[in-house]
Amino acid sequence: MTLQQLEYVIALDTYRHFVTAAEKCFVTQPTITIQVKKLEDEIGFLIFDKSKSPFKPTDLGELFIRKCKVILAEVSELKNMVSIELDNIEGEFKIAVIPTISSYLIPLISGSISEKYPNTILKIQEMESDQIIEALQKKEIDMGILVTPLNEPFIREIKLYNEPFVFYGNKNEIESEKKFISVHDIESMDNVWLLEKGHCFRNQVLNICGNLDATRSVQFQSGSIEALKKMVDNYGGFTLVPEMAISDNDAGHILHFTEPKPVREVSLVTHHSFSKGVLLDVLRTEILKQIPDDFEKNQRFMKINWR
Repeated sequence: MTLQQLEYVIALDTYRHFVTAAEKCFVTQPTITIQVKKLEDEIGFLIFDKSKSPFKPTDLGELFIRKCKVILAEVSELKNMVSIELDNIEGEFKIAVIPTISSYLIPLISGSISEKYPNTILKIQEMESDQIIEALQKKEIDMGILVTPLNEPFIREIKLYNEPFVFYGNKNEIESEKKFISVHDIESMDNVWLLEKGHCFRNQVLNICGNLDATRSVQFQSGSIEALKKMVDNYGGFTLVPEMAISDNDAGHILHFTEPKPVREVSLVTHHSFSKGVLLDVLRTEILKQIPDDFEKNQRFMKINWR
């Protein structure tokens, strides 16, 4: 017994004509005839008395049809309830963001989301990438924003943007007319300042630098990109920073990479079982409104993995 068979029975009772009922159900007449016959064989009695024209329900058929209508009405109500629930973004949701993104992205979107969706509470916390992956697997958080790809079977990745890396050096060590630098140029440089171990951004910088002798070059490690920039300002050397970490005060320190630019892919991630697709759409829309236009326009880039 299927819901489709019950719908065929209701259609036959409504129109009392097999061809018309089939047309209303968008199937052929033989299909509706065969399916109702299968249903009658299964329940053990005739639903319709076809000896009369037009045919009409049998006594048991009347009772059966009445129950069919109740069942289909309840199914319709259930579908509506599920649809409303999936489209509802009111409530409290937990989001984890890696530190090298949260400091620059979250202040840009928090105000507009609060204003547009006052009944949606986003509890945002900073976590390292591995912690976010573990928390998603345990369903301790609803969403994460971090660098992808993750290649985890239980995680859904919704790509947001590609963020370029930028060279940040000491003003006294950068030629005034120099505007660009290549990845090859930095492979032999000394005194690179890195984030401490555990940050995926550290791994990406080391991947970009390629032949960098980390043991010889790393003089200081920090958990903050802003701290690294200050170390460069005071003691020379260089670091790499995400483009969103650059401010107007950084003029003279910055060199952009030549094509293909190294970039990191930033994505919104959830467990595959997360059902609030409308909330994901809202977050993605608000984030893309705030990021620089050129993040989406770059056609040639060198995507840097962090694992």
